[in-house]
Amino acid sequence: MVRRMAPRENRYHHAVAALLVGLLLVTAGCGSFSGPNEETSTPAPTETPAPVPTDSASPTPTDEGTAGNTTTEATDAVSGQMRVVVAGDELEAAGEGSESLGFQFADNGSYVYTAEGDDVTVAEALSTLDVNATNESLTYENETYRESTENVTLSYRVDGEPVDPTERTLGDGDEVWVFVRTPETNLSVPGEHIPHERLHVHGEIEFVVNGSEVDFSREKYQQSSHQRHFHFENGEADPWHAHSWAVTLGYAMDTLEGIDVSNDSVTYNGTTYDESDPGVDVTVRVNGEPVAPEEYVLKDGDSIRVVVEAEAEG
Repeated sequence: MVRRMAPRENRYHHAVAALLVGLLLVTAGCGSFSGPNEETSTPAPTETPAPVPTDSASPTPTDEGTAGNTTTEATDAVSGQMRVVVAGDELEAAGEGSESLGFQFADNGSYVYTAEGDDVTVAEALSTLDVNATNESLTYENETYRESTENVTLSYRVDGEPVDPTERTLGDGDEVWVFVRTPETNLSVPGEHIPHERLHVHGEIEFVVNGSEVDFSREKYQQSSHQRHFHFENGEADPWHAHSWAVTLGYAMDTLEGIDVSNDSVTYNGTTYDESDPGVDVTVRVNGEPVAPEEYVLKDGDSIRVVVEAEAEG
């Protein structure tokens, strides 16, 4: 049952409610107004702090430098491999070097060199082996060898390219070969085998018989047990690999199945083409120059070209 409020009680409650509203208004007025003799105070604005950078980059140093900061200087240090053969003798380079040049050979016989900068010339590096090298000559143990002398070979090559040793500076990864041969050089073909991981000789070849180029990527021309000193590898025909500095062109061709190349003849696939036969033309060149295959020693970067043209018999 709902209890209804008596009229008297109702008036009492209305009076209490009115009193409470009045008190609230008075309290609010105290917070908003000041007396006539008081200054109105305005709260100081709250300053927002400057944002803090979140990236981790170091501030750019001033020209004068910043205390505690260190800088890493770039280095031009280089390393590579170098082999030097003079009149049939390979010069021992292990541990040789020059502190003033900042040049040093490794002491483990690997023919690896290191240089502190990229401004060391081939000639300067050779001077650490007591070799005096110029573009026209090489002097070692009081003997001077000149390319201009008949039947003397003098070769300076870096990465297979002929260079002037006094101008070419050593770069990182360079493969340097210096080779001198005289008519008196006692050359034992094919020479001492150079392991696969050590610096050895590479080049390219074009072998064409009656217009058809021989494909040296075929399996029978790839590396095998009897082709330690000269071979092709990894299923490729370019480059060839000579694992000795005493491999002649004639020896190299003879290691390939069904092929033989001499001064005046070429044998291929059971047929011998002789320059003296009518209608037969045989070309054997290295780097564009005619050579005697039994005498010519392959050098790094050599380009071999053997071409046979034979007229069909009528």
